[in-house]
Amino acid sequence: MTPLPPGSAIGIIGGGQLGLMLAEAARELGYRTVALAETGDAPVSAAADVLVAGRFDDPEVVARFAAQVAAATVETETLPAGLLEAVAARVPLYPPAGLVLTTQDRAKQRALTVALGIAVPVHRVAATEAELAAAGRELTFPVVVKRATGGYDGRGQAWAAEPAELPAAWESIGGGCCVIEERVEFAAEFSVIVCRGAGGELAFYAPIRNVHRGGILRVSSAPAGIPAASAAAAREFARRFAEGAGLVGIACLECYLLPDGRVLVNEVAARPHNSGHLTIEACATSQFGQLVRVVAGQPPGPTELREAATMLNLIGDIDEAALAALERAYPGRVFVHRYGKAPRPGRKLGHVTVLGTNAVEPPPARPGCEIG
Repeated sequence: MTPLPPGSAIGIIGGGQLGLMLAEAARELGYRTVALAETGDAPVSAAADVLVAGRFDDPEVVARFAAQVAAATVETETLPAGLLEAVAARVPLYPPAGLVLTTQDRAKQRALTVALGIAVPVHRVAATEAELAAAGRELTFPVVVKRATGGYDGRGQAWAAEPAELPAAWESIGGGCCVIEERVEFAAEFSVIVCRGAGGELAFYAPIRNVHRGGILRVSSAPAGIPAASAAAAREFARRFAEGAGLVGIACLECYLLPDGRVLVNEVAARPHNSGHLTIEACATSQFGQLVRVVAGQPPGPTELREAATMLNLIGDIDEAALAALERAYPGRVFVHRYGKAPRPGRKLGHVTVLGTNAVEPPPARPGCEIG
């Protein structure tokens, strides 16, 4: 792949905060960006050079977007097949459309990871009442029922403590195809981010420890304090995915560390990930800069962690007093990123990274606000 010359336009499909940070990274590397979003006030509009706003299923909108870019990538996997295929028919799309469509469906994603020899939680896929009943007989309870498509940040999930509760849990998330998995008693959650260039070059970020509450990521930190053997196992799983799935771009493997040191991969996202936001300030190349480099035909950049860091999500509303307290506690080491979204319960409005420590205690926040 011939590298794109400086000033070339890179397409970003999707209008969220990941697109915003991708556009910022592209600008730093000397590239222009054209974003495709469904609304004109999407977060990406604050940084993209050009915004094409319109329905993702409108052929004229898609054609207008593709005509302005030399190559494209995605900032979300929840995209229609027709859109991805239409863009890929006009310009290079990284990661490939087929991989995006596989990772957006938990059932297909699990089938792929299992086929690649990646350890995952014990699970069954069910789309009918008969398959649901079979899962109830074969799995050890409690289990979590996850919609195959459309669920994220804890949405589209329900727990069942015993087989008799499975039908109600299934119906509560809308029925249809789902993944039912046994509860994992883990010692820690962490993620591993892998980058793969068009020439097959691989680059890995060190593990990042994660803390979730209510299904939403609250805090990420590095170094993760993961045993060396466990980190090596996760990195091997990341390599298998990147090479076996034909990744060209970046992917995050969300992992469980078991008490005995084994690693299970919960989910894979073939795009930048919330847990990797700390790489913007803490690593030699951010996850966003890394994806821009790959899309532009450059080899991956260095990934070493330059110093310890903690990332805290800003959820629901932003408590300015709590942010000010954090900045007083860590003078000159606090970096606040705002996504330009309106406050809403459970909504990610921004994040804050604190350098020099992987053990930040989130300050108290007023009701309706969460830092971390």
